[in-house]
Amino acid sequence: MNLFVTKRNGHKEPIDLDKIHRVLDWAAEGLDHVSVSQVELKSHIQFYDGIRTADIHETVIKATADLISEQSPDYQYMAARLAIFHLRKKAYGQFEPPHLYQHVAKLVDMGKYDKHLLTDYTQAEFEELNEHLDHWRDMDFSYAAVKQLEGKYLVQNRVTGEIYESPQFLYILVAACLFSKYPKDTRLSYIKRFYDAVSTFKISLPTPIMSGVRTPTRQFSSCVLIECDDSLDSINATASAIVRYVSQRAGIGINAGRIRGLGSPIRGGEAFHTGCIPFYKYFQTAVKCCSQGGVRGGAATLFYPLWH
Repeated sequence: MNLFVTKRNGHKEPIDLDKIHRVLDWAAEGLDHVSVSQVELKSHIQFYDGIRTADIHETVIKATADLISEQSPDYQYMAARLAIFHLRKKAYGQFEPPHLYQHVAKLVDMGKYDKHLLTDYTQAEFEELNEHLDHWRDMDFSYAAVKQLEGKYLVQNRVTGEIYESPQFLYILVAACLFSKYPKDTRLSYIKRFYDAVSTFKISLPTPIMSGVRTPTRQFSSCVLIECDDSLDSINATASAIVRYVSQRAGIGINAGRIRGLGSPIRGGEAFHTGCIPFYKYFQTAVKCCSQGGVRGGAATLFYPLWH
């Protein structure tokens, strides 16, 4: 009986075990103390007619990752290469990434990238940046780094799991956005140098920049500080600001030391004040009511003066 596999585009073709072996050979090339046969044995793939190639790929990635150990650390790079291969297949339907301009134009049209990318830069500038891109730098990631990128930073649909880009596009487009207002005769030089620094891990970028710059969400601050005054209007405005900025990936700092203490008079003694704690709980609810752009849970630090 001839078994068939279901490719990512829905087409079926006869299973080719040599193809799986060739991919594993490619992922292991140049690495020390890794064994393709060991990965194949660890995979325990139960083939059946119509099995999805994506399922085979994910099983092999997990098997490789399970072999990472102190004695065989290079399995982390083998697993990372397989994960990058899988990621690109999901994003582009093929291993080779598209041209930078075509990629940006497509994602702007889908509403995933900021439309200013196409108005700020010419096609000739995209061509020059595309020539500078080095997609093989993806192969320098460890497995943990690839999973971090896939889970937090790459532009994606977090509901369906669709991924729209690979790491080098992330880095070059962050650079393009950050330097878009620089003089046109020098900005490409700045972009290339910045791209080289971040893609070779000489600079580490904060989460709002990694996940937000290049998207229509134009809020790139890691931390937002909010001053809360001693009035209901200010307290409600603080809660509203917390919700807005947490949803746009920012961590929050709150100065809530101006709120009156428990038992303080309100409107000249018309009522007793309920104190700080109920309002601090109100702020806590606002922080936790949404996530930081789907990347992680909301977080805040509240300042309370000891002499309150």
